[in-house]
Order: sequence, then C-alpha cells, then structure tokens
Amino acid sequence: MLPLFAVVLFCTYLVVARVYSRRIALWSVVLLSLFPPFFLKSLEYRTDNLWNTLWIVALLLVISGPPTVRRWFLAGLVLGCALAVSLKTILLVVTLAGAGIITRFVIRDRTRFALPAVAAACGFVIVPAVVAGYFIAIGAWPNLVYCVFTFNALLEKIRPETWLERSLWPFAVAAIVLLARRYRDADPRRLYCAVAFVLFSVTLGAFWLLISPRDMLPIMPLGIMFVVAAFDRFDDRVVICSVAAAVLAASLFYYANRFQNRTEEFVTMMNQVLRLTRPGEPVMDLKGETIYRQRPFYYIFELITHELLQKGLLPDRVPESVVAARCYVAQADGQMWPPRARQFLRENFLDLGRLRAAGQWIQPDGTFSIAVPGRYVVLNETRPAIGKLDGGPYNGPRDLGAGAHRFDRSVAGERLAVLWAPAFERGFSPFQLKDRDFVRYRDRHSRSRRFR
Repeated sequence: MLPLFAVVLFCTYLVVARVYSRRIALWSVVLLSLFPPFFLKSLEYRTDNLWNTLWIVALLLVISGPPTVRRWFLAGLVLGCALAVSLKTILLVVTLAGAGIITRFVIRDRTRFALPAVAAACGFVIVPAVVAGYFIAIGAWPNLVYCVFTFNALLEKIRPETWLERSLWPFAVAAIVLLARRYRDADPRRLYCAVAFVLFSVTLGAFWLLISPRDMLPIMPLGIMFVVAAFDRFDDRVVICSVAAAVLAASLFYYANRFQNRTEEFVTMMNQVLRLTRPGEPVMDLKGETIYRQRPFYYIFELITHELLQKGLLPDRVPESVVAARCYVAQADGQMWPPRARQFLRENFLDLGRLRAAGQWIQPDGTFSIAVPGRYVVLNETRPAIGKLDGGPYNGPRDLGAGAHRFDRSVAGERLAVLWAPAFERGFSPFQLKDRDFVRYRDRHSRSRRFR
C-alpha cells in the first residue's frame, strides 16, 4: 500500500503542476497527504488503492498535452487495468469522457479527437478481454458474471428508491454544462478538472448504491487542488496553507486514534488460526479475515449480503455448509452473522478466544449433541474427563456421529465440555480462553527494535 500511496502523491503533484503551478502542486501534496479520509483509506489493504492509483495515472496522461494516439492509448490501457480491479472504473470512464465532451462543447474546441479516442478505446479493452478470456478458458465465466454483475444487481431489489437520483442525473449534467459556460474563458485544463470533479460526484451519487469515503478517493486530489488554488490568491498564502496543514495533522492524529497500535485483536486471531488449524482445514469466518484458510460458505457477510439475507433473496445455508465441509472452527460471535447461522454456531461451537471450535457444554443430566461428525474429547477444567460415554467406558478421544449423545460423570456436579479433539490436542480449551495471547506476543518482542 505504501508504494501506491507514494505514486498517487507523485502523480497528484504532476497533475497540479500542469494545471496550476509547482507551488500549488507542492502544497496540494502536503495537504492531501494529511487529509484524514485520504490518508486512512489510502493505507488500508484494499483494492480501492490500486484502483485510485491507476485512475490518477490515467488522468495525468489525459491532461499532459494535446491528444495523441500513443498517450491516449496508454491512458485507455491503464483504465482497462483499473476496470480489472474494480467495476467502479465505469464511473471514471464516464467522468473522463463526459468532462472532455462538456469542456470541448463549452470552449468550442475544434481539435480532432477521433483517432486518439479510438486508440484509447482499443487500449481500454485489452486487459478486460484477457481477464474474460482467462475465465472462459478455465470454465469460470458464469462465476465472473455472477460475482461482478448478477450479485450486485440484487442490491437493486432492496434499494428501489434510487430511481429518484438517477432520474435527476440528466438535469444535474445540464446544470454542469450551464455552470461551465460561465467559465469558458478559463484555462481548459482547469475547466476540465473542475467539470470532472463535479461530474464524478454527481454520477457517483446517482448510480452507486453504497457510497463510502473510499469511493471518493479519485476526486480528493482534485478537491485539494482547487482549495489550495483558492488559498494561493491571498498574499499570506504560506501562512494559510501552513495553518491548514497543522489543522489537518491534528485531525489526522485524532481520527487515527493517536497512531496507537490497534492490531492486537487481529494479531491474536491470526495466531490462533495458525495454532488451532492446519492447512486444508476450513474456517467459518465472516468475510475471509482468517486469510490462511478456506471458508465453507460461499457468500461473505458484509452489508450487501446481510441485507439480501434479511430480505430472503439469498438462503442462509451456513449450517449445511459447515456440516458438509466438516468445518470444526469458526470465527467469534458478532452482529454480522445471519440469525440462523448465528444460532447454529452458538449451539454447536464453544468459545476458545477469538475463535470457536465444534463442541458443546454437557448438560447436568449428561446429554449433549454433535452437529459436525468427527473426533471429540470430553474434558473438565484441567484434563480429559472420567466417566461413561454412550453407555461404554470413556478412555479418550472418540469419533462421534451427528446427533444426541450422553456422558455419565464419575464426579457428580463436575462441569464438562465436549470439544473437537484436535483443538484440545493443540492447546485449546473452553475453560481457558486465548484472548490474551497478544500480550505474551508483545512481551516476547518488546526488546526487538523492529517490533518497536
């Protein structure tokens, strides 16, 4: 993420230097790098950062001079790479092309764009065509269509109110044209960037159903550029920009939680994943956060899936998937689990810390049930229990089928649990949660300069 962050800042400097001046470009980079939404979202491990980097490179190629076949072909090629990263690139294409058409119409530019535009279109289709060809070759074309188009189209069914924004979009574009005509004598590149800024915002608001700060990353450099250009009109521009930088730095310090290390929970979870499971053993998590293991259920539990499950447009078949995959480990409980899955995991999995393993607390009368057939152990607070399992002597871990079972205690009133045996063999127990693993991890590395 750091190289992508650096490329965006460097390209922002070049874009602003071409549109305004090096002084404005330098201050734009300073303020952009301190702008909390840009800083925090640009350093998250997300595809949006690669998408934003490719966009700013394409924008730089477009505004770097009169249209040429070579440069516009490269711009199209870069945008094609961006489309392979995110479907949101369609918004960028609409922005670049729409801003170009509006600007040309307003300033009555007679430069011939036909051949460069064709070159850009040819460059744009190359990477998506390669990706499509690859998916077709491996027989996964229906999967690509479903994930990229069909699944996202389901959101239309639960957000029908978006028709209003989309019906107003043509009027918003007309307003942009009328406003741009008032500045027809401005520098064409400045006018182009201003139109692109507004057009992207309007199009995003009208057609994108779920808007987050990450979706605004492409226009943040342009917005900062115009702010700094406004500051540059004052004689004490340096003081104003310096104060703005100080305010942004203070805001960043606040919104970044004073730059404290807040990864302990995730480090703990990853340590437990690697200790509790082995390669090839699935883990039922929310959306792939236990990155070392496969999930038994196809859909991830984020906002879209959550709403589709609530509306009944997707089936909650987590219990069936967990049993079919012989999945014995699951992520900790939380609000994002769908109701049926949450109930199943609560009833048939035991907390071990940041993860859960298949098993149950044994009832006072000795009854319990197994949902995922496998090898299980009956244990107390310190060791395997003593007693009779399903009427026979219990001598250690045993294969148990799905259904009801009974364990007769040798010690009356003893609290017992039945747990997936490999979890116990690997040092886990529901009697001793592992949430504080990160403390030992931190203490072991406290003398390491690299850790500090």
